[in-house]
Amino acid sequence: MRGKKQFAAIDIARYVSALLVVCIHVYPFAGISETFNTYFIQTVCRLAVPFYFVVSGYFFFRKWGSEEENEEHFRHYEWRITKLYLIWSVIYVPYVIWNYASQGFSFLNIIAYVRDFFMAGSYYHLWFLPALIFGMLIVYTAYTKKGLGFTLKLSLVLYLMGYLINVYAPLWEKLPYVSVLYGFFTKTMVTARNGLFFGPMYLSLGLLLARTRRLRPQVSFSLFGVSFVLLALEVTLYIRLGIMYDLSCMFLMLVPATYFLVNGLLAVKMPYRQQYKIMRYDSLLIYTSHILFVRILFILFPDANLVVYFATLALSQLFASLVVRGKERFPILNNLI
Repeated sequence: MRGKKQFAAIDIARYVSALLVVCIHVYPFAGISETFNTYFIQTVCRLAVPFYFVVSGYFFFRKWGSEEENEEHFRHYEWRITKLYLIWSVIYVPYVIWNYASQGFSFLNIIAYVRDFFMAGSYYHLWFLPALIFGMLIVYTAYTKKGLGFTLKLSLVLYLMGYLINVYAPLWEKLPYVSVLYGFFTKTMVTARNGLFFGPMYLSLGLLLARTRRLRPQVSFSLFGVSFVLLALEVTLYIRLGIMYDLSCMFLMLVPATYFLVNGLLAVKMPYRQQYKIMRYDSLLIYTSHILFVRILFILFPDANLVVYFATLALSQLFASLVVRGKERFPILNNLI
């Protein structure tokens, strides 16, 4: 029980992160205030996925042991995430067909799907799963071969490359010659928000947290506050420059903000309850299932983003509760989490 206490705050934050991810895909405040919606999405909500990656990295590298144990742990992790990705990819096949049918199906759609499956996610919100698989491969290999320092440096270089590609995309599209190179990149890799550029940085932060001592919560949360203010200023800069767009997500200040947030949450001591473990399962199920409901709800309520948001949360939570409660009776449901 003592080991569980220190992770109660993490499980709660996981659940909150899932709610924020739904915000990113629904834009709940778009009909109320575009400015507030933009800042909320691009600051608060953008912390959600990096948080998930850092936590994943932390719990993976926290179990570090002998070379044989590490190799077995790595294989088990990669297979678990791969299996999860394959299952949810199959679940979303009808939606993929729906998309292609509405656009006019062609053979190129099959090629695009294969590309997206490896590069950008079989369905757009599932990108985090292949990013975890490939990102962990990079971080695990770098750490076992070259150590912590090299892994952090490599991850930072990759993230900075991804930052330039992702954040400044509107600029690259307008520049002669550069636009050709950028177009080739998007046709092949689709996005920099993947396991090559995005994933390693945050998984490496989890590795760093697993191999170092915690800062005091007061220090961590104070530095998180400073980092978050700087993140808001960074977002403001991109808005003023006219380069902010829907897929902007690889901001510089997300790195320290996420690091200090997770550092602080890991140090929080709370009495552990079984409900927190359920929230951990719920968070993943909400993350993976919510688009099933978003697509249909937007057809029913096309201009009611806030209504769609709360309806999506209700249906996703109901689905998650049914899976979590039913997995004892129907073990096959364990494959969804």
